[in-house]
Amino acid sequence: MTEMKHLQEFRRRNVRSLALATQNNWRLKRYAILADGREFDADICSSATDEAFKRLPTAGSLDDEETNHGIGFQIIHFAEVAVVSPIFFWQWGSVLAHIDQIRAPWSDPTAFGDGLPEIFGCVWEMEIVHFEVATWRATMLTNDDAPAERLENYISQYTHRSRPRVG
Repeated sequence: MTEMKHLQEFRRRNVRSLALATQNNWRLKRYAILADGREFDADICSSATDEAFKRLPTAGSLDDEETNHGIGFQIIHFAEVAVVSPIFFWQWGSVLAHIDQIRAPWSDPTAFGDGLPEIFGCVWEMEIVHFEVATWRATMLTNDDAPAERLENYISQYTHRSRPRVG
């Protein structure tokens, strides 16, 4: 029987929470995922985040019911074949939106271009998405505290699988 590399046994990957990124009224929680044999690189993360801010729509506000809330999260995945980075943001209170995945080849890992538009994310990235959705629901979609206080609570929470924040 031929071994299929694309259907290997699932193994957890190292996940790191990164410092909150802010620009143009956006606030992005950020994570890095490291595939086996890949090392964290702050310059790659910085380039990915710069590209995310170029592609995000104009930031709305938390009280805006018509568009986004200027709050989201980015995953920078140091994957086997490339650096891929899905970017997600919250709008209409309970809707998670995303922009097309960005991607940089390992031959030029800070040159982010378009990834495949139909790709939402891989199983490692979806673990973070699941955590972020549950955290948004538990912190923002409640009647506890004022919305600004709930937002600070949401922003302060990173997945328990993360190592301490870096970069």
